[in-house]
Amino acid sequence: MEFKKITIYGYGKLENITFSIHSPVHVFYGENEAGKSTIMSFIHSILFGFPTKQQTELRYEPKLQHKYGGKLDIYFPNFGLTTIERVKGKATGDVTVTLADGRRGQEELLDELLAGIDKALYQSIFSFNLHGLQNVQQLRGEELGRFLFSTGAVGSDRLLKVENELQKELDVRYKPSGKKPVLNEKLQVLRDKHSQLKSAEKDNNQYEQLLAKKRKIEQERQLTEAELKKEEHEKWLLEEWIKIRGMVREQELLEQKLATCKDFNFPQNGLMRWEALKEKLLSVEAEIRHIEARMEEMEQEIASIPIQEELLIAENNILLAVEKFPVYEQLQNRQTQVENQVKKIEEDIDSLKSKLHLPIEEKMLLKESNTSIFLKEQCAQAASKQRRLKEQKEELDERLKAEQTALESLEEAVKENKQRLLPKEERARLEERINADHQYSWNKEKADLLSREINQLEDQRKLEEKRMKHNTMITSVLTVFLLLAGAGALFFEQWFITLICFVVCVVYVLFFLSGRKLAKNEISKKEKRLVLIKEERTQLVESFEKGQGISRYEAQKFEEDTTRREKFTQLQFKLEQQNESYERVLEAFEKWEGDFLSHQKLLRQLANELNIPYELATQQIYDAFLLIEEWKGKDRERNSYHQELEEIHRESEEIISKISYFFKTFIGDEKDTIANMCYRLKTTLKEEKKKTDRKEALRTKQTELSEDLDKYQTEYNRYAEEKAALFSFADVTDEEAFREKATLEMERAKYKERLAAINVQLEMTNIAKEHISLYQQILNPELQLEEKKKRMDKLASRLQELVEEAAATNFTISRIEGGGTYTDLLHSFKQAQSEFKEDVKEWAKFAIAKQLLAKTVEQYKQKQLPAMLQKAEDNLAFLTEGKYIRIVPKEEGAGFLVESQHHLFYEAKELSQGTTEQLYLSIRIALAQTFYKSFCFPFIIDDSFVNFDEKRTEKVIQLLKNCKQNQLIFFTCHRHLLKYFPDESLHVLPVEERETSL
Repeated sequence: MEFKKITIYGYGKLENITFSIHSPVHVFYGENEAGKSTIMSFIHSILFGFPTKQQTELRYEPKLQHKYGGKLDIYFPNFGLTTIERVKGKATGDVTVTLADGRRGQEELLDELLAGIDKALYQSIFSFNLHGLQNVQQLRGEELGRFLFSTGAVGSDRLLKVENELQKELDVRYKPSGKKPVLNEKLQVLRDKHSQLKSAEKDNNQYEQLLAKKRKIEQERQLTEAELKKEEHEKWLLEEWIKIRGMVREQELLEQKLATCKDFNFPQNGLMRWEALKEKLLSVEAEIRHIEARMEEMEQEIASIPIQEELLIAENNILLAVEKFPVYEQLQNRQTQVENQVKKIEEDIDSLKSKLHLPIEEKMLLKESNTSIFLKEQCAQAASKQRRLKEQKEELDERLKAEQTALESLEEAVKENKQRLLPKEERARLEERINADHQYSWNKEKADLLSREINQLEDQRKLEEKRMKHNTMITSVLTVFLLLAGAGALFFEQWFITLICFVVCVVYVLFFLSGRKLAKNEISKKEKRLVLIKEERTQLVESFEKGQGISRYEAQKFEEDTTRREKFTQLQFKLEQQNESYERVLEAFEKWEGDFLSHQKLLRQLANELNIPYELATQQIYDAFLLIEEWKGKDRERNSYHQELEEIHRESEEIISKISYFFKTFIGDEKDTIANMCYRLKTTLKEEKKKTDRKEALRTKQTELSEDLDKYQTEYNRYAEEKAALFSFADVTDEEAFREKATLEMERAKYKERLAAINVQLEMTNIAKEHISLYQQILNPELQLEEKKKRMDKLASRLQELVEEAAATNFTISRIEGGGTYTDLLHSFKQAQSEFKEDVKEWAKFAIAKQLLAKTVEQYKQKQLPAMLQKAEDNLAFLTEGKYIRIVPKEEGAGFLVESQHHLFYEAKELSQGTTEQLYLSIRIALAQTFYKSFCFPFIIDDSFVNFDEKRTEKVIQLLKNCKQNQLIFFTCHRHLLKYFPDESLHVLPVEERETSL
């Protein structure tokens, strides 16, 4: 499977971009934010679907209104070139697959192409980034070996996660020394309920006596509380009486005073009403006198104002004539401007005549010259072509000279390089010697690898035999322990625990027997493999001992000749290209001459149309056209200005005649300027209008004053009637008698107001009106209040004693009731015991699952792991340059031991960080080379080696290149990594890129 083209419609910030891929190793280089991670995510999304909104992965939906999705062109060995297109649709998008034979399909056909590989498995084996190595850095020492073992099994840490989840579920349910787990808590509850069940038998007799005591205390408490409330109410009423008894005495005194006052009629608020009425009467009298004086003054002023009626009648005509004076000034200014423009135009025409300097009359030139838009375009194109032909001539001269120089230089270089090449016979002899030397090196290297494999197989065989003995001993001890535990549980009638012990014992023994048989078969296979490898190594040793190596001088001589031959071939190719370039320049010269002759014919035709000499047309045809066109335009503009001057003169004479007529009629025959005539006419008219307006205003004001006088007279009469009614109601005839009665009325109102306030306060008290007479009979209410307080303190003290006694009794009863009856406690104990057994069954499920997982891992270590480890060992030895030569699975649990070149074994946590990452990469690549070698999916890697030094980085990239069956797509933002890849496989991503193709 190989990617051939990546087409992005819209994904993140990438829009309408196409990448063509033509090599098995392809590199995308770009700075941060250039879109590398976006392209990697795009490939995953097209193959396996867009992330849903519920997932945590980014969806990279375009911010602008662009189509979401794209397509991949991929070559499949069994199906040919296939197009996979995915666009926005359902949750993961709508996919369309088109095969080379035209067959189309959707998700089902895509699953067939991908052979059932899903996104998680693909990312675990073939696609990883820097975060994969960072996960290795973040693990604790005891987890690192298990993580690497899980990577060797499924390509990621999923096996480690399953094991951790099972252990977490077991820890949540039970820990031998824990308190929080469910089984620990329920076991403690069972113990507590058993203790409660024993103490419930002692509390039954005391319970009835405590209930009778509680009822007696409750009756006495209720009586005491009722008596205390009664005393509190009486105390509160006494306090209220002490507060209001002064107001009761004042109420009686005020009622006596009101009874002594005589009744008489007086208006409500009479004095205030009289004061306001008196003020209004005086104010109205003053206004009446003032209005009468003003009316007399206005009548005298109206008689003294003279008016010129004829001038006012002609007002509109005068204003119309005067208002045209600004127009007259504008006409004069415009006349001056037009005359200046005419003068300037004539100067411009003279300048144009001198520039053209044509031997032809002006009228004939302006009349017969063709200045149409079509001819203007032809002149512009002719001038432009004239310039281009000149520039082309200069460019062709320079190119011809450069091509001749380059051609001569290449011919000399080809001749010189040909003389430096080795003869064909000598080169053939050296090539034969080098091929023989390569075979010698290969045999020697393969013999070393077989020696290491022989040592590894012997160590593995010894390790397997030792593991079999160890497992036999552990199985015997564990079987005996489980049988004894089951027998003990059977003795104590713990049937469920007995069943668990016997089932686990039987299952463990069966697994042990099956594993023992598999281990013996594996040892036998390794012994056979050992014999075959030893025979092959013996043959290789015999073969390379007979061979001979080539000298360093001969190898260097052959390499230098190869380099010279490559350079000679390149120079020959360049010489052929240079000859072609020289011929193209000569062809261009011939084409230029044809274009030049055709252009000269066109210039003659244009000169005839413009009535200009041919020599001027060859030099400045377009400039001449523009000057003639401008001349004709200036002539039209001059004629237009002459017509405008005539119109200005006619309008000016009409305005002057009207203004002079009105001035002579209404002012006199005086000689004056037009501006002064207008000003004096407007001033005279304005004065007459002011007199008329003043006279009208006085008459209007006189009418308003007359109306005001009538209004004030009416108001004065109304106030006089109110005064008479007020004095009549008080039964007086003058102001002094009215004021005496007002004084008496104010005193009586004061008594009533105070009495009403006292009545309101007494009504707000809690003592009823009919009970006040009873409280007035109490001689010393303060002494009686003190006795009430002492009685209340005594009752409160007794009530507190009863409450405390009741609380103690209730506590004892609650303690007995909280323990429950013996029957209830027994039922609760049995129910808790049943729940505990159900939780134990649930715990047993996870315990068995964890044991089965461990057994499965052990079988994987025996059957499938050796083949993968063999390839991983080769990868690790290559990456570390032979410093680490073997990877051995641990005898117990999950994890690896790594053997160094000095035959020392290290756990993963004991290795350096860089070596741990190399081990991780070796295992992942080995998985693709062994278990998943039939899939041949591309490796997609995003800057996973930035923490490596230069030597380690080079080794990793070389190892990936050696995986010929897998295409490599590499993303990086580090320029120094580009030297490991050829230029034709490199694509540079700018920050902003629209469309490109390699």
